[in-house]
Parts: sequence; structure tokens; C-alpha cells
Amino acid sequence: MRAINSHVVLIDLHCTSWQRNNNLNNKQLFSSFHRSSSSSRRLNKAIQSSKSSSSASPQIRRPSDRYPIRNGSSPSNLQPETTAELDMFLELLPLEMRMELYRHQEIGGLIEVVMDLGRKPLARFPSGDWVISQRPINHDDLRHAISKVGEFSDDNRSGIDSSLHRISAIRNRQMQIIGLTCRVGRAVSGSAKIIHDLVEGGGSILVIGPPGVGKTTLIRETARMLADEFLKRVVIVDTSNEIGGDGDVPHAGIGRARRMQVPNVNMQHSIMIEAVENHMPETIIIDEIGTELEALAASTIAQRGVQLVGTAHGTTIESIMKNPYLQILVGGIESVTLGDEEARKRKVQKTILERKGPPTFTCAVEMISKTECRVHHRLDATVDALLAGKPPVFEVRHWDDFSNDLVKHAPIPEISHEETSDLNLTNTNITSSDREYDEDDTYYYPTRSMKWSDNSGSVIKRSSPMQVYTCKVNYFRVCMCW
Repeated sequence: MRAINSHVVLIDLHCTSWQRNNNLNNKQLFSSFHRSSSSSRRLNKAIQSSKSSSSASPQIRRPSDRYPIRNGSSPSNLQPETTAELDMFLELLPLEMRMELYRHQEIGGLIEVVMDLGRKPLARFPSGDWVISQRPINHDDLRHAISKVGEFSDDNRSGIDSSLHRISAIRNRQMQIIGLTCRVGRAVSGSAKIIHDLVEGGGSILVIGPPGVGKTTLIRETARMLADEFLKRVVIVDTSNEIGGDGDVPHAGIGRARRMQVPNVNMQHSIMIEAVENHMPETIIIDEIGTELEALAASTIAQRGVQLVGTAHGTTIESIMKNPYLQILVGGIESVTLGDEEARKRKVQKTILERKGPPTFTCAVEMISKTECRVHHRLDATVDALLAGKPPVFEVRHWDDFSNDLVKHAPIPEISHEETSDLNLTNTNITSSDREYDEDDTYYYPTRSMKWSDNSGSVIKRSSPMQVYTCKVNYFRVCMCW
């Protein structure tokens, strides 16, 4: 094989010529070694096997028949574990609805399935909602789905054993389940490399974003990175088994990190303190900090010198500042009355808002979408700038949507071929230089962006898909120009 800068694959299949030579060679061999009984028996078996293999002409299998290729993505790196988990998820649906979903071209990117009594079932994809069947959901469909999951907790959440899927229930006044929201959970390897520098720095990280942008996926991979790559003692406080999966044995997606389950959602703050006091962690992973008690517990943990990685619902840091229950995560906000001289010096009103104390987290990541985020390296400076009415300094980072690689996560009942393509995404390119700033510095809008790049420093671009068709191949020579 020779590697050349090209995108052509040349396959020289000498099928007919090889068969003629093969038949001739077989006859010569048969006549010359006919006297030897042992050799002739072995040769007869070889000839019969070759004839039977050549007589059965295999059907042409085209990759495009089995793999839907969209947006220039090619079938690559099929993961049996992920496929099996998605198959487990689809078992929640009746057979006819399941087959309809299998036919959808975006089945690998399925986000969630909504099943409400008396309504048509909906499947949500990145491209939008899709009606699975025209038949409304009945009680039998709901009972079938409930039988496949575990018991529902006080927060009406459940899951499938040994998977990351989350099943949420809607109940009526008689506490009977009349609706289900079934969300697909995936452990996406490499999704936390975009914040590798923040994780390596050892500071506490707050991940902010609306539902469905990948916050849980990001901190799950961060937990695995801290435990496996940085060899830290990591304990996950798993509110609804969404990080480590349902069941007593944690999902392999968290690596060597340990997981503490929360029996009641109202006990999460006490489980957080218990994790620090009993299990001597170096890092605590918390998902969905939503109450004042949980925010206070997180602040207490940070004061004890333990690294925190947590998530909170919100669009920006400003939304966390306006949330009275979560203000302590950014240091708290108080109203301060200035003297006349100080007010004239600052050129502000006499009553202003200021930060009470140091934030619980040292840096923050605002998830804008599944492919873009804003990184605030100094959360205290960001909060001070927002309170002063100035735009904060942050860094915009972009990356490929690993979870949108449809072929990687698509359930395929029968695998016809395997292809592997490895991308080493290590270094990063920052389009402008780092800049230091203090409280007297002027705040600017973001001027830096980051993209995945390879070791040579060039930005990675997706290449066109390559398809190889094979038919009646017994012996061939391959010359690849790459």
C-alpha cells in the first residue's frame, strides 16, 4: 500500500483470470499428486470447498443500502454497546411502532419518544418532531412500556437497567400513569475534550444550559476523564441515575468513578455532604443543582477544598444571578449604598448591586447548543462585569456534534461490513492571543474561538464518504491511494 494525497481507492479484482488459473492449477495438482492417497484426499477437499464457494455467488451488498449517508458522514466505528442500548430503548414501544422508527433515516439521532394516552406517539429528532403512528396510545401500550422499566421514584423518574435512558411519567389525580417521556441516554466518548484545559486546571466548573443541549453527557464524560486519565478519586452524586445509569452497577461510561444514588430528590444536599465526609473524594460531580439547600451544600463542599463539577438549568450566567435559589453559586448578590464621594468617583448611583463573596465555582461553561459553548475562565470577573453593566469576557468554542453521527448509534439488526476511522482530536487553535484583565480593565465582547484540529494544526473537515462494492471475490489485490 502507498499513501498519496488523494481520495481514490483502486481495487484490482482478478476474478475471471484467477478462476481460469485456479482451475488449471487444480487439474495439474490433481494429476501429479493422484498417486499419493493422503495428499489427494486433502486436495479433493480443497477443490470441493473452492468449487462450492465459487458456485454460490454472493449478493452484492451496497453500503448505502444499509447505512443512510447524510450530510457527508460515512459509516464508521460501529459500537455494539451503544446499538444494544438503543435496541433496549426501542423495546418500550409496540412492535408496529418500533418497526416504523427503524425505517426513519435519523434513528441514530433519536432524542426522545413521547407517549400520551389517547394521542399519537411522537419521536423527537434533531430535525424536529415526527409522528410514529396514526394509532393513538392506549392503556396497553403504556403498560407494555412500564413493564420494561424499573420502579418510578418520588420525582416520577425511572430507567432501564444497565442503560442511561430516562423514563419520566405523567400521572392523573388518581396517581395513575397517563403519559411517558422516554429520553435516550448516550455516553459520547470524547465530548469533554473541548473543556480539557479546564478539567486539567483543577478548578470547579459550572455547566449552564437549557434542557437538551448535552449538559449531562458533558459531565459524564468529564467524570470518566478525571477518574481514568487524571487518576482522581471521583464521586458522582446521581440524582435520578441519569449520569451512571439505572441499576446497582454503574454504567461503563463513567469509567472508574464511583456513584452514590439519591433515594429521594429532597435528600440530595445531605448525600452531597455525606459523599465528602465518608468517601474522601477529590472531585464531586453533581447534576441539576436546583434548590437553595443544594446550592448551599455545593458552597460548603467548595470551601473544603474539593473540586466541583455541576450543572444548573439556565441560558446564561445572568439567569443564574437572577435566580434567588442559585445566586450563591456565583457568589450571591447584595444591594450596597455608597457614599456621595464614592458614587461620584464610580460615576454610578448611590445604591448598586455587588457580589457578596467568592463564587462556588471558579469557571463556567454556557452551553449554547450541542456544537457551541462559551467558556468564562473567571466567573468572579464575569459576575462583576454583569453587575456593572459591562459585557463580560468569554471564549467561544466549537466542536463536531458527536451525538449526531447517526451511523455510530443506529441500531442495525444485521451487520454486513465493518469500517473504522479514527480521528485524533488533541490540539486546539485559538484565533487570538490570551489576555489578562483585572477590575480596572475594559471588558470586550468575545474575540476568541476554538475548533477541533489535528496534530498538524489544520482544522479538521469531514471528507466525502467512500463506498466499496464486492461481488464474487475469492482473491484480489488492493492498491489504495489515500
